[in-house]
Amino acid sequence: MLLAIDTATALTGLALYGPNGPLAESVWESGRNHTSQLLPQIDTLLRYVGATPADLTVLAVSLGPGSWSGLRVGLSLAKGMALAGDLPLIGIATLEALAYQYLPLLLPVYPLIRLGRERYATAPFAVRDRLERLGPDRNLTLSELCAMVSEGAFFCGDLDAATIAGLQRGLGERAVFPTPAARLRRPSFLAELAWQRHLERHYDDLATLEPIYLGEPVRAPVAGA
Repeated sequence: MLLAIDTATALTGLALYGPNGPLAESVWESGRNHTSQLLPQIDTLLRYVGATPADLTVLAVSLGPGSWSGLRVGLSLAKGMALAGDLPLIGIATLEALAYQYLPLLLPVYPLIRLGRERYATAPFAVRDRLERLGPDRNLTLSELCAMVSEGAFFCGDLDAATIAGLQRGLGERAVFPTPAARLRRPSFLAELAWQRHLERHYDDLATLEPIYLGEPVRAPVAGA
């Protein structure tokens, strides 16, 4: 049984996953309380399915981009549990898990994670029949993002009213959004991506696995430079 931990933002998620798919899932607004809430929530989720930590065989964790402190808490806990239980650990990029949630879709997908100061982490993905990354993670304002998009695109992730309005101003009808309920970042998709890697025995090194940060804007190369 796999436990997936997502603390990339104030929206925290946990999921249990097995050979037949998701077993249980929990998503809640934790604010800055990841440290005090995670272990009790993991214990509760395991009890829901009649399991204990001894039943876990593999762990997965969201790597970001996202909150510096949140990512550190989640990764530290995952590494500690992996060491204590002698379990393999799999790190999954948060933007990839967000995009995978909407497979299959004909439009390119731009998952958004709010970084603060009106900037967002994003990357383009194709999700027609499989998840395919089309570009690197970028640190952008909404106007910079709109300037990159030349066709219709599907936006997901951190979408409040102001973010949606900004994208609509820049892109008009080319910007497509999920319904409010479908915007929820669900850890079961993180767990499913990790389970696929688990079946391939593709695990990460506990000593070198690190969060993904985008603290400074990532600029596109200047033509001719």
